[in-house]
Formats: sequence, C-alpha cells, structure tokens
Amino acid sequence: MLETARIDRVVDVASVVLISVAAVLTALCGYQSGRWSGQQTRLYSVANADRLRSAEAADRANVLTAIDVAVFLHYLDAVSTHDRPEADFIYARFRTEFKPAMRAWLASKPLTNPRAPSSPFVMPQYSLKTRAQARAYDDLAAAAFQRAVDATQHSDDFLLLTVIFAAVSFLAGVSTKMRYPRHAIVVAIGTAALLYGLVRLVQLPFA
Repeated sequence: MLETARIDRVVDVASVVLISVAAVLTALCGYQSGRWSGQQTRLYSVANADRLRSAEAADRANVLTAIDVAVFLHYLDAVSTHDRPEADFIYARFRTEFKPAMRAWLASKPLTNPRAPSSPFVMPQYSLKTRAQARAYDDLAAAAFQRAVDATQHSDDFLLLTVIFAAVSFLAGVSTKMRYPRHAIVVAIGTAALLYGLVRLVQLPFA
C-alpha cells in the first residue's frame, strides 16, 4: 500500500506538470497558427495584386504591339507602292521600342534574302518594357502565392499541435480521477503525445 501511495503521488505530480506544460504549448501553438493564418491572408492579397499588375502590363503590351503592327503594315504598303516620302514619314514615326527591331529586320534584306526573318516582330530586338514588367509581376505573384501556400500549411501544422497539446491536458486531467495503475497508463500516453508534439514543434518555423 505504501508503494502504491508513493506511485500515486509521483503520477499526480506528473499529471500537474503535463497539464501545465501542455497548457502553455497549446496557447503558443494557437498563437502561431493565428499568426501564420494572417500571413497567408496577406500573401494571397499580395499575389492577387501582383497578378492584376501583370495583367495590366500585359494589356498595355498587347495594345502597343497592335499599334506597331498597324504602323508597320502602313509602312509596307508605302514601300510596295514605291511611295518613298510616305515610307520615310511612317518610318520616322515608329515607336522608340520598335525601331531597333525594324532596323535589324531591314539589315537582313527581307526583300531579297529568302532566309530573312518574316517580320521585325520575331526579331530578338523587339522587346517591350511593359511585356517585361508583366513577366516580372507574374513572377512576383507566383512567389507570393507559394509563400501563402506554405503559410497555410504552417498554420494547419500548428493547429494540429494545438489539438494534440489540448488532448494531453485532457488526459492528464482525467488521470487525476483514476486509480493505480490506470492513471499511470493514461499519464504515460499523455507524456508520449507531449513528446511527439514537442518533436513536431521544434521542426516548424515561427512567424
């Protein structure tokens, strides 16, 4: 009986320790889950904003390309009718971004060289700043979206640990109403769950 009473006291102390530690860890994990959830919301908003900027830049690039194509076709009409003054007039009004590609295309002698590129729009010199901006914003959106996905996973992981540590508190509390050896078994299960949760906890990033 004396030995059993001593074991009861040890198990009761272990139960109190489990309840205390699990309560602190439950609060910590709940806080971290909320923090990562907030990060997730913010990052999704950033990704959506960058996607909108990417779409706006892409639309501007498409409009500028349409303008370049229209002016280029007028230039070809003037060249085909041998209207040199009109061709020079149109050439002088090409957009600044378009002129390098046009010069490179003309240098390939497209009228006499069968291997010349089909148009200046396939030349590497044809590069629109707005198109590059669209790609840059798209890359930023993809990166922010991935960070948001990671934040969601971290929030879920901390939420799971919150449940585990809450279960440890429950088991430790229930064990105080039991007698030997049942309370010792319940405390052992709670201790194992606590250790598992601690191992998972140290592997997670904190917000």
